Amino acid sequence: MKNLKTLMTIFIFSLFFLVLSSSVALATNIVVDKEAGPAGPDIFHTPNYTNDSACIQAALNYSQSGDTITIHGGDYYLPKEIYQRNKSLNIIGKGKVTLHLQTPDRGMDKEVNREIFFNGSNITNTKLSANAKKGSSQLVLTDASQVRQDDLIKIWKNVQWCPLDYPDQMTGEMYAVKNVNGNVITLNQPLLRDYRLSETVQVEVYRPIQMHIKNIRVEDTGNTTIHHGIVLQYCKDSSVTNSWLNNSGFGDLCLYSCFNVSINNNQIYNALHHDCGYGINVASGSAFVNISHNHIENCRHTISGNSDELKSLNRDVFIADNTLIGAETVRGSWVVDAHAVTIDFFVTRNKIYPQLPYFYAFSDGTQQSTFTNNEIYGGYGGIFKRGGVSDGVHIYENNTFNDMAGEIYRGGDGIDNMLIIRNNTQNKGIYGIRFPYKGSVRNIIISNNRFSNLSNQGMNQKFLMNGVNLTISENTFANIKYEGISLDGNSFKNGAVKIKNNTLINVNPPNYSFGITVKNVKNAEISGNKISKTPVPQAPVADFSASPTSGKAPLKVKFKSTSTGDPTAWKWNFGDGSALVTEQNPEHTYSKTGVYTVKHTAINAYGRDTEIKTSYIKVTTSAKPVAAFSASPTSGKAPLNVAFTDKSTGSPTSWKWSFGDGTYSTVKSPVHKYTKAGKYTVSLIVNNAKGSNTKTMSGYLTVSKK
Repeated sequence: MKNLKTLMTIFIFSLFFLVLSSSVALATNIVVDKEAGPAGPDIFHTPNYTNDSACIQAALNYSQSGDTITIHGGDYYLPKEIYQRNKSLNIIGKGKVTLHLQTPDRGMDKEVNREIFFNGSNITNTKLSANAKKGSSQLVLTDASQVRQDDLIKIWKNVQWCPLDYPDQMTGEMYAVKNVNGNVITLNQPLLRDYRLSETVQVEVYRPIQMHIKNIRVEDTGNTTIHHGIVLQYCKDSSVTNSWLNNSGFGDLCLYSCFNVSINNNQIYNALHHDCGYGINVASGSAFVNISHNHIENCRHTISGNSDELKSLNRDVFIADNTLIGAETVRGSWVVDAHAVTIDFFVTRNKIYPQLPYFYAFSDGTQQSTFTNNEIYGGYGGIFKRGGVSDGVHIYENNTFNDMAGEIYRGGDGIDNMLIIRNNTQNKGIYGIRFPYKGSVRNIIISNNRFSNLSNQGMNQKFLMNGVNLTISENTFANIKYEGISLDGNSFKNGAVKIKNNTLINVNPPNYSFGITVKNVKNAEISGNKISKTPVPQAPVADFSASPTSGKAPLKVKFKSTSTGDPTAWKWNFGDGSALVTEQNPEHTYSKTGVYTVKHTAINAYGRDTEIKTSYIKVTTSAKPVAAFSASPTSGKAPLNVAFTDKSTGSPTSWKWSFGDGTYSTVKSPVHKYTKAGKYTVSLIVNNAKGSNTKTMSGYLTVSKK
């Protein structure tokens, strides 16, 4: 019995040790706040440090991998960059946490403009000891002694990827390590290509970290600087969610050599440097990046596939259910931009707003792309092929293109393998589909699209390159000024050309029998097309005005529909969460300060059209705020936790509490612990653009001894 008791004791202590030694048990919740007072082992108060950067950096340095750092609400001013390496962390904001970056702009030539930077490490550089075949999941290295399961492997070979545009870009990609057996590495998925020893293959191995950043606001110094806002490098199975990033000129959120990262439910604004300017920058071999349900606005590129090392290619980038609004004033402001250093982009179910005078929704430099079920509003065009990556496959289908100035697709350089443009709708523009250059695609299918109200041609291809197989079928071309379809082989030897079962209505009205023009094309099959001169009844074109568009709250605004095309019904979304209104010319009162986007839809029997004016109504504060608050409880024994609730009116934008015991807070509704007995006077100062107000309650709290 005694031996059994001894064994049980040993077992219990062993189990206790195992629990303590697990990463979950060792994980610590570290707190950073703006409070004054003595720090605990896991509590970092900014008043105890020379500046807020030093405080947050101290918390990062103190942390262990697996810890959670909770930053309490307040404004944190960071004169120095924040950096942490080789630690997997959770960074979570509690309340409204704003990190104000105040670091200087150090220029394009220095790579130290990474203001909030988390990265893993490069473990080793090595080589293959045997050829690796496409489709295999294994690599044999000369030395894998330092490689671990879940590491990242970047493999590339000395073969140019895109000589026309990026002559220094090598061919390669990044994988995750599934397991290691001697020098044999099993990857998470099969290789996308062969890697032969004769091709001078290089391998780098990274030890990634896992970062989760949530509910953090970053306000940078300027939208034309070379600043990076948040940077993740060598990160795996990571996320950035529910955060707000603004004014980092190079890029608000940048991923370098990352793997399996989710970027969801964020608001990102104002990255406008003329050579970069990325809302989200997916770069340097990053793979499996899921970008969804974000609002990204006024960035040169809201999302970009890019590189700063020209070794491996980005791949498996999924962009879904976002609102993406391009910039107006910076050259090359394509809303979604994939440089020709990217294997594939999947872009679906997004609302995309390119801007005039000549910007597109999607600049497609990928080898493979799928662009489906998107709604594009305004700007010059939908998609143009960027770069000369060969043998690509591109599918653009089920998209709607509204109120564009140019075309839904423009071909570029290089010879791709397959282009499918199917089931799209375009209302307004110059062209539908245009190939103005000598680059082309070996196999082109254009089917079941509707092109209407174009000032030039529906389909225009000047150079039908050697061997091109082209099928144009089941499309509708309506109200086109010139030809519905215009092809010129230009003395090249075409493949099979089929123009079948298209409907052309009111196309080239003076010579409507010439709705299809084909030159220098051999053996074209043209059949089953229907050409009619009768104009097609049209859906309305939505537009509206408002008066006034700015003023103090409460602001009463009169809206007027100026839609054309005889609409019979109207819908209004005023952007403040109020119910939809169906009047033609409604009035609406904005009760709160803010900047509001208004949407107006005009409807008739032939369709509908929506006009969206972003940041159209600006409502400011009408008066300075009036401070008010309550607390619960207002009495009790020490230590006493008291929850304060701000009840101020007039939309204050900042708060400062004095708790009467020598401590302060800038949180809107803080919780404070009173550790000593006494009567305490509490005061609250609130501010907005019009001024400040103070509320003081003498002897409001009574704390008794334990």
